Amino acid sequence: MSLYQILSFLVFIIGLFGVINQKDMILKLLNLGTIQSGVVLLFITISYNGHSPIITPGIETYSDPLIHSFLLTVIVIGFANLSLMLVFLMILSSKIKTYQIDEIERKIK
Repeated sequence: MSLYQILSFLVFIIGLFGVINQKDMILKLLNLGTIQSGVVLLFITISYNGHSPIITPGIETYSDPLIHSFLLTVIVIGFANLSLMLVFLMILSSKIKTYQIDEIERKIK
């Protein structure tokens, strides 16, 4: 396990800790983005193994381009999901007037 894989796991754990402990909905959504960054970083470190997917003379090591194109798609879809969640949170907060989870649950019941 390389240092970058350990750091990506650490970024994932920091985001997960934030999602579990935060009571503010906006901070929870930002921590979900941190979790996504940790996962993307882990996949990038896994995709670089020092072997080329296409046999090219003169090039010794580079990353697999297929995984990077997949990760670009993951980043775009994650950004769209985060934007949509923020819009729903704006609509919810305009009706309930708060971002705190405890107050939202109390007012819904």
